[in-house]
Parts: sequence; structure tokens; C-alpha cells
Amino acid sequence: MSRHRGRAVLVLLAIVTYNSWLLWRLNGDPRALSGYLSELAAQDQPYQWLFRLGDLLAAAVFAVIAVLGRRGWGRWIGPRAAQVSAALLVVAVGTVADAVFNLPCAESRDAVCAATPSLVRRVHEASSTVVSTSMLLLIGLVALGWWERERWSGRVRATAGLGVVVAALLFSSTVAPKLAPGTQGAVQIIQVVLCSAWIGLLAWRLEDEDEGQQVRDG
Repeated sequence: MSRHRGRAVLVLLAIVTYNSWLLWRLNGDPRALSGYLSELAAQDQPYQWLFRLGDLLAAAVFAVIAVLGRRGWGRWIGPRAAQVSAALLVVAVGTVADAVFNLPCAESRDAVCAATPSLVRRVHEASSTVVSTSMLLLIGLVALGWWERERWSGRVRATAGLGVVVAALLFSSTVAPKLAPGTQGAVQIIQVVLCSAWIGLLAWRLEDEDEGQQVRDG
């Protein structure tokens, strides 16, 4: 498999596996996207195993990209490449925890279950917070790596802007159940699409040591 084809496969896998919500119609409830996307993988939902599998596959793909990126992003990002790799690994681990400790029910559609204390729910919420924080850190570290070399260039401003947008979406999805119930799913969809596209970009910009050496020697 050529280098470009290998990177293209990683891009495709990162985007497809992290957007398993596209199969939401399998849930059978027209309100399935009114709650958090993780409710599709709740224990009491049909095909919950499929959405959990999507998260597990996404985590595996993210881990592969992170490991390859530790050296493969050196020329593109600079000395921050190792930190970006570590942040993406944390995203992967948190995504695994999200899938393993799935919600006990679709809380936006089950008030009784939502009001019932659950340790698993707390673990799921904690792992989701880890994923969200690490995703923001991932974006910020790339912007910082570029800023240290070129200050406020166009791509630094664009990446910082992406971080602000993702942070705003994360905040909006957090307060949505209180301020605008039923909109958290739509907000999360935008967030997930943006984040999966960002990780896809990271996958596309991977290069191996031989490739980097050819550029330096050329």
C-alpha cells in the first residue's frame, strides 16, 4: 500500500467510525437525535452494540494515528508533535471508556432512569469530559506549535478559531438540556463532524522518517 493510500485509509476510518450516529435510524425512535449522541449506545437501546463498536473502532484508529504522529508530525508541527500525539492518545483512551461504561438508558427520553443514581453514568460523564478536554488541548497544541514558529499566520488563526468554535459547541451541548432541551444532539453532531475532520487532517499530514529525510535532503 502506498504512503498516500495508507494515509487516505486512516482519514476515511477516522471520519467514518467516529460518525456512527449516521446510523441513528436503526434506533427506531424519531427522537433519537434529540438527546446526546451517546444515548444511541445506551444499554437499553436497540443496536447499542453497533454504536459502541463504532466508538471502539474510532479509538483504535485514533491510537494508530497518535503513535505514527509522534514522529510523523515533527516537520509539520515541530517540537509539539509528541504532545499532540499524547493528547490524541488520551482522546482514544477516553473514547474506549465512553464505550465500555455506556449510559444505562437514553436519559433525554426516560425521566425515571435519568433521576436514578448511577455510578456507571458518573464514570461515563467523567470519560466524556476527558475526551472533550483532550480534544481542545489537541487543537490548541497544534496552534501553539505553529505559533511558536510563525506567530499569527493564517493557519494559526484558523486553528485557534476552530478551538473556539469547538469549545463553544461543548459548552452549548452542556447547557442545552436546561436552556434548550432536545437540541443537544444537533449541537453534538456539528462538534463531532468538526473534530473527526480535524483528526482526519492530522492523519493526512502524517509522514514517515524516510519521507521527511527526502524533503530535508532535497
